[in-house]
Amino acid sequence: MRGRRNRNLESELQSVLDNGGNVWAIGDVHGHADTFEALLESLNLDSMDRVVLLGDLVDRGPKSCEMIRIARENPQIFCILGNHEEMMLKQFDVENLGVMTKQQAGWFYIGGRATSLSYLENFSDQNGALNEFDMRMRVGKDLAWLDALPHHLVLDDFRLVHAGYSPWDGDLDLQSTDTLMWVRGEFHNAITPVDEKRTVVFGHSTMPGFGLKQSEIWESEVELLNSRPAAIGIDSCCYGGDDPQLTAFNLQTGDIVKQKLVKRKLTT
Repeated sequence: MRGRRNRNLESELQSVLDNGGNVWAIGDVHGHADTFEALLESLNLDSMDRVVLLGDLVDRGPKSCEMIRIARENPQIFCILGNHEEMMLKQFDVENLGVMTKQQAGWFYIGGRATSLSYLENFSDQNGALNEFDMRMRVGKDLAWLDALPHHLVLDDFRLVHAGYSPWDGDLDLQSTDTLMWVRGEFHNAITPVDEKRTVVFGHSTMPGFGLKQSEIWESEVELLNSRPAAIGIDSCCYGGDDPQLTAFNLQTGDIVKQKLVKRKLTT
């Protein structure tokens, strides 16, 4: 299936940039909603500014349900679909939350169990009683929201995508969802820009995977004609490693803001 764009959102983001506002791209949150909120606070957004989450809001961390709520309800935040959201759409089983059924096995293996449990925790009271009706309503709305997210966004100077593009598959706007959400090596190792005019900003591949510290970001050695890097990776591995953190990259200024992992007790 070909990747989906959102032209209205692209126009809105480009208008923000054209009028001097900030658009912040943020790497994979993976259920660490407290860390995301701390990072968001440090960005000091004004009413014009916008945030684009580069996918993988969910899984591994403790508050995926809360993270989706934050992203859905804040009018300044927009999202791109990541491979973990895709797996959630395919494998989330509201009848068996917390139970690794055959349907959910693959997703649970890469962090889906934490997402499933986050819904149980959010809709259970202090005595453990589950509000099943409200939970089912919320699950339906969340899945419908995820299913409508774009796979990539194209601006005048940037492409925002979860994983990247293949240098071998021709027109970037015709590339498959699998490529946009899963590609790694062939994109990272491209010897020419996949888009001669735009820097690709992506998540999905962690800094330790590039041999970098989590306090760093990855920049392609390949440059555009204007000397900007052809690609920038900003997934600082919020869920693990020696120094877990979350990264925001400002498309207007090139500024980078990082937030170390915030650990807080789960809410009920």
